[in-house]
Amino acid sequence: MSKSLNRRNFLSGAAKTTATLTLGGSLLYLAGCSKPIQRPDLNLVKDPAGLCDLPKGFRYTVISKAEETMSDGYIVPDYHDGMGCFEGPNGALILVRNHEVPLYFPFDPASPAPDFAYDPTSSGGTTTIWLDDNLAVTRHHLSLTGTIRNCSGGKTPWQTWISSEEPGSPGWGSGWQMGKRHGYNFEVDPLKPLQLAQPLKAMGRFNHEAVAIDPASGIAYQTEDSSYGCFYRFLPTKAGHLAEGGTLQALKFVDGAINHTTKHPLQSGEKYLCTWVTVAEPDPEDNTVHLQAQKKGAAIFVRGEGLAVHDDGIYFSCTTGGAAGMGQIFKYVPGPGHGNGTIELVYEAKVRSILEKPDNITLNQWGDLIICEDNSLDTQCLVGLTPEGKIYYIAANTQSEWSGACFSPNGKILFANIHKGPGMTLAIQGPWEALRQTA
Repeated sequence: MSKSLNRRNFLSGAAKTTATLTLGGSLLYLAGCSKPIQRPDLNLVKDPAGLCDLPKGFRYTVISKAEETMSDGYIVPDYHDGMGCFEGPNGALILVRNHEVPLYFPFDPASPAPDFAYDPTSSGGTTTIWLDDNLAVTRHHLSLTGTIRNCSGGKTPWQTWISSEEPGSPGWGSGWQMGKRHGYNFEVDPLKPLQLAQPLKAMGRFNHEAVAIDPASGIAYQTEDSSYGCFYRFLPTKAGHLAEGGTLQALKFVDGAINHTTKHPLQSGEKYLCTWVTVAEPDPEDNTVHLQAQKKGAAIFVRGEGLAVHDDGIYFSCTTGGAAGMGQIFKYVPGPGHGNGTIELVYEAKVRSILEKPDNITLNQWGDLIICEDNSLDTQCLVGLTPEGKIYYIAANTQSEWSGACFSPNGKILFANIHKGPGMTLAIQGPWEALRQTA
């Protein structure tokens, strides 16, 4: 317990220092800029508590907040990010939630549980939350530790969670005070207590964002949060056993003139033939996975983020892609035998007040994309995008970006995170089918 309390005090002080630095930069920025763009009427009911505006007939429950004490005595980290929902025994719901704990200057706080840490000098990871029928927390514990900046990841068909590191610039090179190399995926079993996790090195060492696994083939698709990133797939040696290795590849357009999906505008709705190139060294010393791929003709996708698998293809977002730099959403459809396929631009944000900077995504039972915004507007929204391209709004807050959107197995509850300030996990319920009709 004493370790947890000491860590809490340390993180609180570090967070205040970080907040001061961030606030100073923000004030300088705002001094020379206009106010954030105001959105039009989103058809949401204002929350009297000022936390989360929702459509009429909807309600939210706060499940968990940063700085609370968990069942294992550790403190809930801040920076809530990607998340998956699993069905547990006896009707329980289990959430596995990432924590994008940043690299604090001049050092990253140590893991609160060093005996189980991949890297004892690092404090990122995941927490696991068990919920009963009334959404009351029955168990809450640390489930991965010793990692850095766990952004997103994805749920596997065999019911585990892949948590992905996005180390950023400080995560590369020997000058940073870290005990081990970072930039990997880690697998977390929602049914198990804290385990000593091992990096899935064959899946690549880069600025990971999300992972989505095609249940038909076992192929894992991956996005890279970088302005010069690629779109990847991992062909496991044995389907369902990522730790046993495999081959990392990056997408290349058959039309060699298309090597940048923003500088070479794609026509919405047009299907472009594509193939894959193999990355020779998926675990390099430096941040060179994308460079290796691009030397072989792989295309650049600007800040790849969320991923979701549907019957008709694999959807992914690029937060600042497109001519306006406000975001794109693509769909990749594998070819016969999961060989060469096609890629299609499904949506490109062009009007800032409607949708800006799509980040994490998920799908509901009707095939609508549920999009977490990370924008520069006065509100951050959870946005629904129908297959017909119509937009509707699910939730809005003025505190921080949305992240980790995922549905309960029965599709009735949408869980989502407000990223920070403090980070918190919400459960949103209401008449979903009626809401779609407002699009």
